[in-house]
Amino acid sequence: MTFADQLTSQRKRAGYTRSALAKELGVSLNQVAKWESGESEPSLTILRQLHSIYEISMDELILNETTSQSVSPSRWLTRFDKDFKKK
Repeated sequence: MTFADQLTSQRKRAGYTRSALAKELGVSLNQVAKWESGESEPSLTILRQLHSIYEISMDELILNETTSQSVSPSRWLTRFDKDFKKK
């Protein structure tokens, strides 16, 4: 997945239209379209805002990589239960 594809995917996942995201970021609709087409890339300031809006790590936003392993709820509860019983 390209960076432009990642920007589009995360915007849609978060439920934003291009117009709504542009307004939230204080940029033009044309600018968002350029990022999503790969014609240009957002500044570091905008990347920080996107990271916050989308509630994902910068690694996931930029590199499309998650930074932590997920633990299934049942596995987490099993760990919690064992730790609780030790006390």
